[in-house]
This record gives sequence, structure tokens and C-alpha cells, in this order.
Amino acid sequence: MIVVINNWKKKILNFLILLVFILAFALAVPTMTGILHKQVPALGNWFKEEHPSGNPMRVEKNKQSTRFEKVMDQFVFKLQNFYYEEKE
Repeated sequence: MIVVINNWKKKILNFLILLVFILAFALAVPTMTGILHKQVPALGNWFKEEHPSGNPMRVEKNKQSTRFEKVMDQFVFKLQNFYYEEKE
């Protein structure tokens, strides 16, 4: 028994294109979730419950401050001092 399929080249090409899209999607999803895991609330730790430590004066541990942050802090302090001196 021989099955004759009309336009078999076009159908095979469409099937291969579909397989390429499925493969690209399968490879892109883990990569994108890896890149966006801190921005997407469903995949990140945004909803992680934080338990109180009992220390009212606790502060969050921040990464090492950069030179830009240090310069901005100095600028803010000088600006505050300038306005406080102006009021007196």
C-alpha cells in the first residue's frame, strides 16, 4: 500500500520550522528565567516570608559600597550641612 501525500516538501518544511521554534522556546525559557529570576516575582524571592530576629536595631547587610555611592553620600551630607547653616 502506497500513501501519496500532496505537497510533501512543503509539509516537511513546515514541520521542521515548527520543530525549530519548539527547540528555540525550550532553550530560551530556562535562560530567560535565569536572567530574570530577581525581577519576576513568581520566580524570585519577593514573597519569601521574613521572620523577625528580635533585634530592633538590626540593619541589612549591604554589598561593599562603590566609589560613586561614597561620593553621593558626601555630597548629601555637605548639602544638608549647607542648608542647616543657612537657617541659623
